[in-house]
This record gives sequence, C-alpha cells and structure tokens, in this order.
Amino acid sequence: MTDIHEYSGDNPLTILKARIALLATAIGGPDYTSHLEPPPYKLGDDCLACLRDLKRWFKLVDDQQNRWDVAMACAEYCILIDDLLPILIDWENKCSLAAKLARKGQSQDFKSSAVRNKEYHDSIALNCLQLIVLMTWPLILTEQSPAHQVSLYTDLKKHQLSYKRHILTSENGKALKAANRLAFNILQIDKLERTPRDNMILRLVLNFFRNLLAIEPGELTISSKQHSSTRGINTTDMLPPGVSMDDISHNAVVSAFQRNKVLALLLTLASSSSSEFDQEFITIPLMEVMFYMVKEIDPKALIRNDPQKCGPDTSKEEHYSPVGLQLTELLEKERRLKKIVVQNTSTRHSRFGALLSIQTADHKRLTVSGGQNLLDDTSALRKLDNSKKWSKRLPIKQDEASNKGLPNSLLNSQGKSFHFRKETLKHFIKFIENFLESGFNPLLHRITNHFTTEQDQMVILEQIQYLFYYSWFLRYYREVYGKHNESDDAPVSMAVKETSFILVSSLLRKGYEEKNWAVAHAGMIAFNELLLLINNPAFKESEDVEFILSRLLSDNRLQLLANLPKSALKHSMPFIRSSIHLTHTALKTFEAYDDDANIMVSKKTKSRDNDNTSQADIENLMESEQIDRDEAIEILTSNIKDYSINFQKVQRYYMNEPMIDTYISFLQRYMELEDEDLKKGIHFLHRVLTLDTEQSLLFRIDLIVLLRDMLSSEGVPRTSPVRKHIEKLSDYYLHKIKKKLKSSPAWFVGILFPLLHDSEVGFFQKYGEAKIIKKNAFYAVPPSRFKRIEDEEQLPDLHVVAMHYGIVVSALLDEGKQDLVDQLVEHLKVILSNVQPTSTILRDEERLPRSAMELSLREDIEKDSLFFDKDFRAILKLVGYHLPLTVKESCYLPAEIEIAKLKESLNHITKYLTTPFETPNGLPSSSYLIRPKADRNIGQEEQDGWVSNEDYELNEPGIVNDDDEDALADDNGYFNELLGDTYNKSNESNLARGMAKTKKKSKDKKKKPKKRSRNTLPTFEVGDNHVKHDRALVSSKEIISDSEDEDVVNPVFFENEMYMRFLLDKFGGQLPDEKYSRFGKFAAERMANNGDINSDFTDLFGGPVPQISSLQQVDASSTGPGKTLISLSDRISAQIEADPDSQTDINDDEQSIKIRDTINGFGSPTGEENMSQKYTSAGELPVEDDSSVDLNDEQDAGDFVVKKRRKVFVEDDDE
Repeated sequence: MTDIHEYSGDNPLTILKARIALLATAIGGPDYTSHLEPPPYKLGDDCLACLRDLKRWFKLVDDQQNRWDVAMACAEYCILIDDLLPILIDWENKCSLAAKLARKGQSQDFKSSAVRNKEYHDSIALNCLQLIVLMTWPLILTEQSPAHQVSLYTDLKKHQLSYKRHILTSENGKALKAANRLAFNILQIDKLERTPRDNMILRLVLNFFRNLLAIEPGELTISSKQHSSTRGINTTDMLPPGVSMDDISHNAVVSAFQRNKVLALLLTLASSSSSEFDQEFITIPLMEVMFYMVKEIDPKALIRNDPQKCGPDTSKEEHYSPVGLQLTELLEKERRLKKIVVQNTSTRHSRFGALLSIQTADHKRLTVSGGQNLLDDTSALRKLDNSKKWSKRLPIKQDEASNKGLPNSLLNSQGKSFHFRKETLKHFIKFIENFLESGFNPLLHRITNHFTTEQDQMVILEQIQYLFYYSWFLRYYREVYGKHNESDDAPVSMAVKETSFILVSSLLRKGYEEKNWAVAHAGMIAFNELLLLINNPAFKESEDVEFILSRLLSDNRLQLLANLPKSALKHSMPFIRSSIHLTHTALKTFEAYDDDANIMVSKKTKSRDNDNTSQADIENLMESEQIDRDEAIEILTSNIKDYSINFQKVQRYYMNEPMIDTYISFLQRYMELEDEDLKKGIHFLHRVLTLDTEQSLLFRIDLIVLLRDMLSSEGVPRTSPVRKHIEKLSDYYLHKIKKKLKSSPAWFVGILFPLLHDSEVGFFQKYGEAKIIKKNAFYAVPPSRFKRIEDEEQLPDLHVVAMHYGIVVSALLDEGKQDLVDQLVEHLKVILSNVQPTSTILRDEERLPRSAMELSLREDIEKDSLFFDKDFRAILKLVGYHLPLTVKESCYLPAEIEIAKLKESLNHITKYLTTPFETPNGLPSSSYLIRPKADRNIGQEEQDGWVSNEDYELNEPGIVNDDDEDALADDNGYFNELLGDTYNKSNESNLARGMAKTKKKSKDKKKKPKKRSRNTLPTFEVGDNHVKHDRALVSSKEIISDSEDEDVVNPVFFENEMYMRFLLDKFGGQLPDEKYSRFGKFAAERMANNGDINSDFTDLFGGPVPQISSLQQVDASSTGPGKTLISLSDRISAQIEADPDSQTDINDDEQSIKIRDTINGFGSPTGEENMSQKYTSAGELPVEDDSSVDLNDEQDAGDFVVKKRRKVFVEDDDE
C-alpha cells in the first residue's frame, strides 16, 4: 500500500507515476508457473487494497484537482487491459461455472475448491468495475479547461478507444456479462431489503454501459481557442494503432450487448415500476444509455433498411440493396460535382491569351484571367466580385461555455452513416420495438417527474439528452405506425401528457432566452415531433392534445416559435434546417385547426356552477352510455372552455425580413439539401407570395439571383421532382415583381436594398400609395380594380384598355349613374377645347388655370361620388385623374398627362355611352370588377390574373415519378392546401357581417370534388366572384333567434332603416360614432314603444325628428331611403291592421335578398317595378345572379340582413 499524501515535492508527476506503477505491479499479473497457455491471471496478495488505493488517487488528483494525471498514468501502465479486464473475466468464468454446477447438483464440491471466499472475490470484481468506469468516463473539454488537460486530451481519447475495443472483443465481451451479473445479483434482492450500496451498484453498471456507448474518436477541431499547439490536435490521427472503426462501431457495441444479454437488462429496468426499483438511482443513467444508443441513427433510414418494415420493393431498383442505392446516389452526386469542376478548370494550353485588363475612368485597373472566366459577362463579373476584399464584420461570438461537454457533432450529424450487419440490425430493431411498447412510457414518465421537480439542477447535457430521447422515439413511432395507418397511441401516450409538454416547452424557451443554442436546437427537434404527433389521427380526439392546442395559442409561445427561425441565420446548417422544419409543421398545424370554429377543451377541475345537475340527467347518461355513476357525474360537471385559432394572426408572426433572410440563406445551399427540405423552403415563399400585404418582403435581388441559379444547368437537376415546383414559384414570382415594377417604378431601386421601416416610406413601398396621416378628414374609398379578361395576354394593350372602359362605363350605366359619366365627358370636352393642336401635354397650356383642371360635380349630382363611388373613381383613375384620398382634397388632371390619352379616353367613354358593351363571359359588367374594402385586411389575396404555364409531362424520359420515394409522397398536392385554403379563409373573413356559410347536408358529403390533375400545381389566380361565392348564404346564429320561424316582422324596423338612410344622406354617407350611438338609442326606443319616442333626439337630426310621411316623399338616391323599404313598411303595416291576429311570416332569406337587391338598385327608376315583379308570393324565392352581388365589397350603403326582435344598423364600408 502507498500513502497518497506523498503526492508532493519538486516533481509531483514523477512521484505519482511511480506510485501508480507500484500499484499496478501489486494488483497481480500472469502466473508464469502455470503450464497453461496463455498463463492464467493470478491476484496479488493485496489486490483489493491496491484497487481501493487506486480509487483514492482518482478522487484526490483527477476529481478534486481537475486533472487527468492518474488516468494518463493508468493508461501508460495498461492497468485496465492487463489487470482489470482479466480479473473481471476470470470472476465471470468462475461464477458461470458455479451456476452450471449448481444446476447439476455439484455446487458444494466446486465451492470448496474454486470459490473459497466468494465475498472477497465479489468485492474485487466490483472495485474493478468501478475503476473501469472511472477510466472510461467521457472526457469533457471546455473553454475553461487548463492547458495540461488540452495536452492530454488526444492521448486519453486514443486510450479510451483502445479500452472500448478490448472490452468488446475480450472473450466476446465477457466483461459485459460480468457487469450484467453484478446487476442481476441486486435484482434478486427484494426492494425493501436493498441497501443504498445495492442501488449504487445498479447505477454503476448502467454508467459502464453508458461510457462504452459514449466513447467515440475525438474531434479534429475542439473549438476556436482550444487547438493544442504542442500536440497538434488538428493533424493527429484520432484512432490508436491496431484499432479500426469496425472494432468500435455501433454495430460492434450492439452485437456485444446482444450476446451478453445487456439489452434484456435494459428492457427490464426501463419497463419496471417505481415499486420494484429505487428510480432515483437508475432513471437518469437509463436515459443516457438510450440516448447514446440511438443518437447517431436516423429512424427513417433504420426502417428503410429493415425489409419487414419497408415491405416488398416494386421499384425499378428492386435488385439493389439499400446500401447500394445510397452508393448510387453518392456516385451520381460525385459525377455532377466533377462535371462542374472540369468545366471551371483550365488546362495549360487554354491559359494562353486568357487575360482581360480594363482601365477605368479613375485610372484603376480591373483584371480577369482564365479562359473559363471569359465565357460570358456573368462569369467575368463573378470573378471580379470574388477577387474583392473587404473588412467583414465579425459576428458576435455565441456563449460556448454554456454548451459544456458537447461535441460539435452531437446535433449536427445527419444520422445516416450508421451501418448494421443483417443479424445485428434484426436484434436492434426488435429491441427498439420492445422498448417502445413496454419501456418508453414508464421511463419518460419517471424522467419527466424527476426533471419537473429538479429542473433548475438539470445540466446542459441532460437537457439535450431528454429532448433527443423524447424526439427520437416519437419520430420512430411516426415513421412505423403512421405509414401503416395504425391507430394505437399507447406506445407514446406519455409524450402528449401535460407534464411532458410543459417540460419540453420550458426547455425550449429557456434554451432560447439563455442563448443555450444546443438546447434550443434539441428543443426545436422535440417540439417539431410533438406537433407532428398531435396531427396523427390516433391523437385527434385526445384531451391531452386539446390541452396542448390551447396552450399553443398564447402570444408568448407564438412569439417564441416565430423568433427561433429569425435567429437561426447565424448558426449551423442543421440548426437552420430544424428551425425551417419546425416553422413548416407549426404553420400546417395551425392551418389545419383553423378550419374548426372552436377547440373544446375539458378541464379536469370541476366547476361550482354545475352543481345543479339533476338526478334524472345522471341516470339517463348512465343508461345511455353504460357507465357508472362517478363517470357520469364527471362528464356532466366538467368545465369546458373554447379556444379559437386565428390563422391570419398566427401567420403575421412569421412575415418579417429576418425570417425571409433565413429561408433564402437556407435555399442558397440547395446542393446540400434534400428534396423535402427544398419543398418546405419554397412552400413558405409560396405562402408569402399569396399575401398581398407581405409580397414586398420577397422583392429583393438575392432571391432573383437564387432562383436563377437554382434553375440553371448547374442548379437543381432536371430529373428532380421538386424542380417543377421551383419553376412554378419562379414564374409566379416574376409575374408579381413585374407587375409591382410597372405600378411602382421605385422598386427598380428598392429591390437592391433592404426594406425601409419608416412608417410613411415603408407604407408607400408596400402599398404603392401615400399613407394618410390626416386625423380630421374622412377617407375616400379605394377604386374598383379590373379582373383578368379571358385571353388577355393575347390581346393588344390598346384593346384591353378599351375593354376596361367598356366594363366600367357599362357598370355605371347599369347602376343608373349616367349623370356621373355625362359630367365627366363634359369636363373632358372643356379641357380639350381649350388646348392648342400642337400641344402634347397639358403643361404646355398656360391659358388653363388650376381650377379648370379640377373636376367638380354639380349639386344635383351626388358630389360624394368623387370620394365614395368605387366604380366612378375607377374610371377617373383610368382616364388619368389624380384621385383625392380624403374628402378635403380635390380631383384634378395632372399637368403631365398627354392630350392624346385624353382624346382616346373621351372617344372610348362616348362610344360606350351609346353602344352597349358585350362582356366575354356573358355576365353583367360588374362581374369583371373587384370592389375592395376600404381597410386593408391582412391576408387578402390579389386577383391579378396570373396563369401558370402548361402542365409538365412527367412521362418524359429523365423525369422522376414522384411516387418513387416516400419522402416525396403527395408531391403534386404539396401546395394545394396553401393556395386553396388560404383563399377560402380570406373570402370567409370578407363576408358581410351577420352572414355565415351554409353547412352542407350529410348527403353532400358523398359527393367528392373533382380532383385536380396530379401534374398541375394550383394556379395562383383567384377566380371570378360569381364562381367563388356560389355557396348559399344564411343569416348568422348570432343575429337570428332560436324561434325565428315564429317571429312577426315589425314594420318599425323598416321605418328605422329609412331614418338611417336619411341620416346617411344628410351627413354625406358617413355617420360619426356619436351619431351612431344616439341612433342606436333612438331605434331601440322606437322598437320598444311600437314607433313612439319619449326622449329628445333633436341633437341627432339637427332639429325636430322628421315624420315617416315626410321621409316617404324623398326621392330615392344612393344614400336616401329606398322605395322598397317604404313599400315593405306600408305593406306589413297594412297586413297587421287588416289581420292583427295573424303572424306575417316572411322568410329571412327573402328579406335579405330583397334588401340587398334594393341597395343594388338604388337610383334605378324601375327598381320598384322590378321588385314587385320578382316577389309575386311570399313563399317563392327569386333566383339571384351571384355575379351581380360582390361579396368582397360592401356596397356604398352596405350589405345587411334583417334581424328579428333586435336592431340592425346599416354598415357603411366607407367609414
């Protein structure tokens, strides 16, 4: 024995090595006196004491002084290989022989001869295992590691690799069986009789298995500041002599574990309950073992290599193995890269005469050399750009100290390079399936409970291990059960429990907020798998999933999910990929649940308000559902809360410039990305392009260059199934940017620079118009826009302009607004009559004052049409007038307008005033007009008339069928939901208030819509209104009472509507808020008192309240009371007076359609006659032409529906 306190003096390291050498000699060695070959190992007289001294040296020096000197000395004297392993294997052989003899009844003789002191030898085996665990403990090297640890890191890593090889190969890994036997001896003891020492032995055995799995070759680059200048970490081969990767591979470890029954022990411990073992000692080591067992394995690749999971291969590559297919893909990739290298490499002879030098005006010289750089302008400019040098700003260095002990390849590995032999793969998959069925849920439950109570004590590595363990088995479950349409959620039910979700969410948030990017990376992977899991049909009806969805809607969590990809740009490529995948899954999840009006979440707590449940209700529920009394009471008294998902709001969190930067940076590495990654990237860009208010985020030069490179001959291969989606995106994107450049030429400069975030400038850049900042002026409505005309691309521009004039003039004439058109024609004639024949623009006419250029309507014409008539403002814009943005501005012709254009406009207007315009679709002219709302709703699509190219012929040679790969399943329908659902939801949000879509009857569910051709991508064009709004409209439940069929229509309601029209006419079509409030009280009092009022409302009308008879004398106008309202009021009053006991039943749909048609027909002299002709009977509903009703646009008076027993006010969209 040696005195550990002698580790002092002038050269302590020399003394330490001498002491370790003495201990190594005293432990024991080969018995050369034996005649056996090789000689057996013989224990020293003080073997046990020497082993304990060696443990104390580890504790004194390596642990307390943070050094690796003892471990290095033990490695130099080969204590583990020459002493510890032979002792363990010899002990295992003797114990195994004793067990066999005991089964044969010969244990007494053997016990007296072979194992005379069993407890002594058991203690020696246990101390050997403790020392092995110390010598194989994972090496942690951080920024704070001293220099001597850095210098020893490489050598110790090599020694550990040698240890791993000898443990796995010595007598087929019998050291593993010896450790297994130590654990088995503890399992035989009852839990109540086990001591803390017994539990520590179980933990020691699991740590031994963990260490073996964790030993890997050291990394060439440790960090930017941890290069070993003395030993050359970057240049040294990390494998020791005599050790190959096959000796220490994952295949070798799993094979050794299977032979020595280690996998069975892990299943036993993982599936055990807390009543069998003290979980505090084994929970965390078990999680670490499973983490290292699966961390380098891709579940999809694992299943693909399993013939039982992937099924028979019917593809054309059925004669190739999975490894052969991977090799074929790599060879093809190598061929493409080699072709690029050859194209850009010059030969010795091609360099002659390949120098181009240009002197600039400021006497600087630009030089380009190399024949390949002179092929075209692009290559020459690229060469010049690559030769430029600039002082690049150094990015802020992330806090790497928090990622203590994490190798660079921990989360950055793709997990696709593993290799299992056929027999090993079979055993490993069987172990994973057994663990998933019996061990995953119990272990996850115990780990979650442990970390929930001690979350503050979790180290970084434990957080990552938990998240990776969570995500890996969820993905394996999804890959196996999801593809086989199995609905059993039992194997991973614990993953969607409340405690698991809260812990995963808190770790993700904590990692992001504390800038522990490794934890944030693992958290994104785990959260992505959780979202994919709750979309599984097996979990749709789970209360736990509803709880998760309710928590996902909080602003803090939405903000967190949106911030992760914004900050991913400065991290590694796997980090960016994980953030892209999480964003894609989150948006798909929110979009899928956006179809539901509400999510009903039942809380487990009982509400005090539900104590009045009757006994009859309980008995009826028990009898109908065949449940006991307690369950019935719980169902009836459960507290249910509604949560709604507003997808438009959620989507706005992701629409920002840093997010676009991340996606563009991600797609710029398209040569490294899988097809699935590319599709998710362009899917998001499609989503942004379909939002009018966010399109400007994509108007940037780097995206244009990226799309050009991806579609070049050196970009995405033409045989790739995802290329056609990139082409579709490129076509639509170029169409959008071309249109934006035409309407706003400032974008020619804007695409070269980042977006401007100034409120006024940014607003103009996004919308193409100035932002109104006047607070005391009423805003004018936006003018109507023109839809795409059939075959518009094939028509000359002049012909399209002429058709636009015909459309808007005919629409105004149909609405009885010829006086407006005549006033416009008169103004144009006055302008043109005062110009000289030689003038080209109005600026040349000095005789014309500014007042003559302004358009002002006569008093007998509705002057507000300049501000609130969308169709009239559309024709003014078409002519070239400057449109007023508020009622305080004027409408005038700018001085820069060409006189020839004015003459052409006058000719077109005059022509269609006398000649009817025939629309190509045979519908009214208003079907070609888009009347936008006054406010700019987020997410409203623009109907711009873009038409995609012809379909791709996928049967052509060289085009890969999308169904060949599982990763590209449903490839053609990949973007269907984005364009279809987004637009439908936008239309639903634009319906008039008080209206809702009709629910389809059950019989309609059998009728499936016609499927889109699988070779076509959904067009980005939004169809005509008369096609989009073919759904029937019914009154909303919020407006119609439950007893609507029994209600009597009150004539006071129509009288109130006439008062409202009177006020709108008086105040110029816009009623101030205080007037609206007063009118609400006025209408309510009249309804309550059957038309009488008791209060004073002179402030509302600016004098006495006018009588109904005086209102009936007012002529109908665009804002005045209509004749139909007057006739309806008189008709109902007469019916009530004639038969007061009868209940006048007028169908709500009929009323709604009547009023809507009345609004559309204001100003028409034949409006009353048409109404009387349509409604010949109360039970006959008219057939309405949907094209005449624009549901995207509230009319000037506003669409509304009749509301029974409650007041309804006319909504004017111009306010």
